[in-house]
Amino acid sequence: MIYIQENSDEPMYLQIYRQIKEDIIQGNIVNGERLPGIRTLAGTLGIALNTVSRAYAQLAVEGYIHAKHGSGFFVIDTSNKVTERNYILQDTNALSVERSELKQPVCLYDFQYGGLPYEQFPFKLWRKYTSQILLSPQKDVVNQYPDKQGDLLLRQEIKKYLHRSRGIVCCEEQIIVGSGLHYSLDILCKILRKQNNVIAMENPGYNGARDVFINNNYNLYPIPAGKDGLNLSSIHHSGACAAYVTPSHQFPYGTVMPIFQRKELLNWAIANDAYVIEDDYDSELRYDANPVPALHSLDIDDRTIYIGTFSKSLSPSMRVNYMVLPVRLLSRYYSLFRSYNSPVSWLTQRVLAEYMRDGNYERHVRKMCLTYKRRHDVLVQETTKMFGSKVILYGRGAGLHFILEFPDGEEQEWLIKQAEKAGVKVYPMIPFWNERKDCPQNLIFIGYSLLGEQQIRKGIALLQSAWFSTGP
Repeated sequence: MIYIQENSDEPMYLQIYRQIKEDIIQGNIVNGERLPGIRTLAGTLGIALNTVSRAYAQLAVEGYIHAKHGSGFFVIDTSNKVTERNYILQDTNALSVERSELKQPVCLYDFQYGGLPYEQFPFKLWRKYTSQILLSPQKDVVNQYPDKQGDLLLRQEIKKYLHRSRGIVCCEEQIIVGSGLHYSLDILCKILRKQNNVIAMENPGYNGARDVFINNNYNLYPIPAGKDGLNLSSIHHSGACAAYVTPSHQFPYGTVMPIFQRKELLNWAIANDAYVIEDDYDSELRYDANPVPALHSLDIDDRTIYIGTFSKSLSPSMRVNYMVLPVRLLSRYYSLFRSYNSPVSWLTQRVLAEYMRDGNYERHVRKMCLTYKRRHDVLVQETTKMFGSKVILYGRGAGLHFILEFPDGEEQEWLIKQAEKAGVKVYPMIPFWNERKDCPQNLIFIGYSLLGEQQIRKGIALLQSAWFSTGP
C-alpha cells in the first residue's frame, strides 16, 4: 500500500518511488511481479498521471523495474547487476513508448453504447435472493448440472413476462436460456442448416449477428435499411432460409417496422418455408409510447424465432438471454443439442427467476426507463440547442443510442478525431455495413447510457466547439 502525504516537503513522485523501492529491496514486491499500471495507480491515489510516470521512470533508470511494451512495468531481480543493466538497455524504448502514451488526449466524456451504469444494478435485492437460495433446500442443485434448456422456474417466469409485456403466447418447452445473442444465433445456424445457407439480414445491421452467420458459413442477403425503415421488395427473390430483423427498434437507425411490413415478412416466411429471427434486444426501453407488440405476436403459422435479453435492461455482464423456438423446430433442436448443458450457472438463473416472480424485474425496468428517458431527453434538447440544423438526429424515442447525420458533409473520420482532441469519444457507423464503401461518411454513432445528464450537456457543448468552431 502506498501512502501519499500531501503536506510533505518531499515531492509526491519521490514518495511513490521511495516506497516502491523499499518494498522491492525488502522482498515485499518480488522479481517478475507486475506493478499497477500508471493510470490505475494514479486513479487509486487520486494524483496526476505524470506523477506516477516520473516515479516509475526513476525506478526504471535505477534498475528496479523495467517496462515491457504493451504489458506494463515489472520488478527486476536486484541481486543480479548484469541482468539489471541489460534490462535497462533493452527496455529504454518500451519505457519511452509507455510514457508517450500519456500524451494522448484524455477522454472526459465517452458516448459509448452497450454498458449500463453500475449504480442502477439492484445489488441489495440480488444479495438478498442469493443468500435466500443458498440457505434453502434448493441449494443442493448448485453442485448438479442445470436443466439443459435453462432452469424451469426461470423459463416459466420468462413465459409469463413475454405474454404480459410482448403479447407472446408460448410454452416453457419452447424457451431456451442462453448466454447471449451470439450463443442463440450459433444454435440457430446449426438448426437451420438443413434448409440452405442464405440468411437475409438488415444492412446496416448488428455486426455481432453478422459475424455469427459468416462464421457458420452462411451467405448474407442484404435487406436495405435506412432512416425510413426497411425495404423488403427484394427479399422475395432472396432464397433465404431465414431473415434476421430488429423490428421494434431497428439497429442502428432506430426505426419501428410498421404493421404492413410485419405482415409482409411473415407472409414471405410462410410462402418460402422460411423463418423470421426477431431480435428484440431493447424493446423495454421506449419513451414516447408503450412498447411495440412483438412481431411474434402476429405470427399465426409458427414461423417466428424470438430472441430477448436481459443485457439492456438488467446487466450485460450477467450473460443471460433467451430464445423462443417455433414448435416445428423443437425436434431438430433436441436431436442436435440433447447432450448440451446450459451455459448459464444455475444460481444466476434461479436468482433471476425469484427476482422476476416477485415483480421486481418489471419494477426495475420501469425505473430504468425513467432514468434513460431523462438522459434521452437531455441529449435531444442539447443537440437541438447546440447544433441546430447542422445535425439531424435519428433514433428518438427508444433505446440507448442515436445516429447523428451531418447534412453539410462533414466526414466521420474527421469528426471522431476532432472530438478526441476535445476529450470526447464518439463512434463510426462503418462496422454496421456489410461493405465499408456503402456507409455514408457523414454519420456518427453515439450511446448515452453511461453518462449522467450533466455529463451529456458538457459533452455536447465540447462537441459543438470541436466540430463547428473551425472548419474541417
